[in-house]
Amino acid sequence: MQFDILTIFPKIIEDYAGESILKRGVAAGIIKIVAHDFRKFTTDKHHKVDDSPYGGGAGMVLKVDPIYNCLESLGLVKDGKKKKQAGTKIIIMDPAGKKFDQKKAKQFSKLKKLVVICGRYEGFDERVYKFVDEKISIGDYVLSGGELGAMVVTEATARLLPGVLGNEESLKEETFESKEKMGIAEYPHYTRPSGNHKKIYEWRIKKSR
Repeated sequence: MQFDILTIFPKIIEDYAGESILKRGVAAGIIKIVAHDFRKFTTDKHHKVDDSPYGGGAGMVLKVDPIYNCLESLGLVKDGKKKKQAGTKIIIMDPAGKKFDQKKAKQFSKLKKLVVICGRYEGFDERVYKFVDEKISIGDYVLSGGELGAMVVTEATARLLPGVLGNEESLKEETFESKEKMGIAEYPHYTRPSGNHKKIYEWRIKKSR
């Protein structure tokens, strides 16, 4: 599965993707994570990606042009329209979006490609949303940009793919993972010594509830 992440701070994405579980998934060829700096797709000499909001107001707004040009370079838009591609979804990190959860991560894990657009400043020119399939939020709070949210979505989705986790059994035991455990917190963990496995299992179920 491929993750294409549009941002003006690609190093944030590259640094996080170069560690731990995501690094192993990339090395194994199961996932591919590519950060696209849409500042490179500006057409002015100053490579400006933002502008003042039309009609006045505080802050700056991300322009539609560099984001569109970046999407076009990926073959996702053409002639001002979004191109349909099987197994591909374009999402945008947006505080007003649908709350991201494990169910949504499972839906994304069925895709071939997930494209994530990260914002900054006061948000996006409204015309950007024309080229997006879904708005996604990771919570009711404010961050400086969408990069952290993009990596939350990427990791939560990637770890569901076969082979990304070193131990597939651990996925079955995690909070929110099975239908039976939806909404139930994972039980406490301890290191050895062990004991009566039947009683340990019963204790875990009791503590989970």
